Amino acid sequence: MTVDELAKQTGVSVRNIRAYQTAGLMQPPVLHGRLGLYSAKHKSRLELIREMRQMGFGLEAIGDLLARVPDRAGAEYSLIAQLFSNGFFRVEQPLRKSLAELTTHWGESITADQVMPLLNTGLYQTIEADLEHPLHGGTQVDVLSPSLWAIGKQMAEMQVPLSTSLALQNQLIEHLRAIAQAYVDQFVIAMVRELMQTLEPRGGMAADERVSDDDPLASLSPNALRTVLNLFERLRPLAIGSVSAAFPVVLQQEFDRGVHDKLKARVRQQNGKRIPARDD
Repeated sequence: MTVDELAKQTGVSVRNIRAYQTAGLMQPPVLHGRLGLYSAKHKSRLELIREMRQMGFGLEAIGDLLARVPDRAGAEYSLIAQLFSNGFFRVEQPLRKSLAELTTHWGESITADQVMPLLNTGLYQTIEADLEHPLHGGTQVDVLSPSLWAIGKQMAEMQVPLSTSLALQNQLIEHLRAIAQAYVDQFVIAMVRELMQTLEPRGGMAADERVSDDDPLASLSPNALRTVLNLFERLRPLAIGSVSAAFPVVLQQEFDRGVHDKLKARVRQQNGKRIPARDD
């Protein structure tokens, strides 16, 4: 098809089509004499670019994303991962602090042995780090969950020791990471795979219109991208809300079980100390 026909079929202006080519986002047309002709592969790539533009990505960002997508099977997953990996599920803006500032409200300093377990939770992203001497090198971190950090401050006000708070935080992240992995493995990846199988190959195309296999992103239609985006948008509050909804129930159950076990142990202890009555 000519550039005018491509523009008419995709709703992208001829000027923008040429701009995308100049930016390296699209391959140039195949020349037949002086006439440039575009294929279904060009159309597929143009529709993908158009969809990413509507999602708010600039030309430079689109070029960077597409350039980093591997030229092999699974490129769709790679692009999706990069589109939604930059803080998509975060609900808070990071708060920058020095490593020393993280524990000032406890009235004690974090020890060298506690630094790496703290950073390994993934809750803190190092900015300016001297990990050989983290407490003396002015290490800067982004606190990725200021709300959780504020809860730590409240624990300090309740005289909860720093070591106890850090241990609770480590256990919290360990279990939440397992839940998050289950969501990704059993829901996100499975749903994306199902969507890809449903939406590919793109139906309704004549054999000579189908996109060739030399473009790994050809099968990722704008419809697929929109569907995946909507899926992720719906998943975000569901995943976060499910943890918030279930935790009070489980906490109550564990509290009841813990108190019940302690009471039973106390009764057994008291019965063991009781002097048997003598028979008359």
